[in-house]
Amino acid sequence: MTGANVNMDEALVRRYSKRVFSFALARTGNRQEAEDLAQEIAIALIQSLRPGREIDNMDAWVQRICSFTWSNYVAKHKRHWRSDASIDEIVVASGDPSPPEMLVVDETMHLLQREVAFLTKRHREITVMHYFHSMNVQQIAATLHIPPGTVKWHLFEARKKLKEGLSMSISKEQLSYKPLRLGVGHCGTPGPKEEPNSYFTSLLAGNIAIAAYDRPLTIDEIARKVGAASAYVEEHVEKLKYSELMLQTGGGRFQTNFLIRNMRSHQQESAFLKLKAEEIAADFLQAIASRLEAIKGICFHGNRTNEKFLLWWLIPFTVHNQYCSVKDAAYHAASGPIERPDGGRYIAVGDIKYDEDAYKVEVENREIVRKYATNGIKFRENGGNLCGLQMESWWSGMTWREFDGPDLTDLGRIAEAIDNGRESSDYDKLTISRMAEKGLVTVEDGQPVIQIPFLRKSQYEKLMIILEEAMNEIEAGKKLESVLDGFVAIWEKLAPSHISKREINYFVLNQGMGIVFAIMEALVRLGQLKEPLHNEMQRLTTMVWEK
Repeated sequence: MTGANVNMDEALVRRYSKRVFSFALARTGNRQEAEDLAQEIAIALIQSLRPGREIDNMDAWVQRICSFTWSNYVAKHKRHWRSDASIDEIVVASGDPSPPEMLVVDETMHLLQREVAFLTKRHREITVMHYFHSMNVQQIAATLHIPPGTVKWHLFEARKKLKEGLSMSISKEQLSYKPLRLGVGHCGTPGPKEEPNSYFTSLLAGNIAIAAYDRPLTIDEIARKVGAASAYVEEHVEKLKYSELMLQTGGGRFQTNFLIRNMRSHQQESAFLKLKAEEIAADFLQAIASRLEAIKGICFHGNRTNEKFLLWWLIPFTVHNQYCSVKDAAYHAASGPIERPDGGRYIAVGDIKYDEDAYKVEVENREIVRKYATNGIKFRENGGNLCGLQMESWWSGMTWREFDGPDLTDLGRIAEAIDNGRESSDYDKLTISRMAEKGLVTVEDGQPVIQIPFLRKSQYEKLMIILEEAMNEIEAGKKLESVLDGFVAIWEKLAPSHISKREINYFVLNQGMGIVFAIMEALVRLGQLKEPLHNEMQRLTTMVWEK
């Protein structure tokens, strides 16, 4: 470096020394730190003025060197200072102010890019145009066909949100760090593409619904909470909004519009069911067991199975029937599924899936109440005169046993052959083989035997008369109505205020079915009913009847 250049550099440093020190002091808040930083800025400034370099605006150049040096200083010394930088300084510092080694992308720029990704679509595109494509307000306005004043407003709002994001510490409880698994099912008829279940095939979709469940959030608030770019969040929100599973509220905010079961609801539901089941289980057992001989006397197919197995059919079937009928037709009409724009007619229900260890810690009597769950209560018809009911439970293995209309038809054909004493044809043998694989039929002495209750129309009518008398005797309707009303009361407190009464009631009509197997669990635990055998699981709580 020549003597003339040295003198020029020293003059430049003296000229900007006050500005540089003020910048350093404002950033560090400490005089000694400011002096160290100012010295580094001065060195970087001198090094940047390589021979032959033409600089049109020295003030802007010095500001760029200050910002870049501060960014590197933070990386080396005090990373938490990074939040004080403005977006303007960060973008300026990401340029090419000096030698090749200064082109290393600073962590601050990565943080900024992350925060830009969290912005909503319009904020995001205007920010990118202005700061990353160097377009001015007028150019952006012309490109987007909006007034310059609107561009300025978006830039102001974007700067404010970016500054908040850069200064924000991320909680370890945020869903970006601890994503949750949300299982979503439905009550009613799904859409043509299996909506709503198909909306929640990704972890992100479920966490968006969880994030916006308790209170309305903007897109960028949801994005920040789940740790995903707003563009991805917007796509899922649009689908949910279309199907009315998410509502748009004031101020560009969105809120999940279906019930989600969380740990708190599991705690309250299970404690309530356990209490109620222990109160009423013995009444149902006594009322039905005392009429078991009369029921077997109807002589339906399957009546020769052991009495314990018959009680494992009769009690759940009777409790289910009673629970579904404790409210009148008007109540059911006002509590049905909802017509959806996606073509379905349903209410959606979410269930946060926690680790089993979490349930054990948070839910009292977990080993007891986990047995209340059902994997489905399936009502089936064959398109003719046969109906079927199958309940999946802890005791059936919590699987999904295939049980559909063709199975009812097959069982009907086998029952007809047995009743008429007809010799089995080759087709009958294939039918018997299919039903034997499902555990519904056995072959004894070369003849098929149906191993589940199969009732002709007259037999079914006699059964219902006997059961109605039994339930009237113990005032079962009142007992189960108190269960339903108690469940409604729980969910009216748990649900966000915007969830409709219709959805809560319809959900409870379905979810309250937990009382069916809460009663069975209480009977087993209290020693009043033995558990079914392992070889009975395949056909447990399954019946067919003629209408």
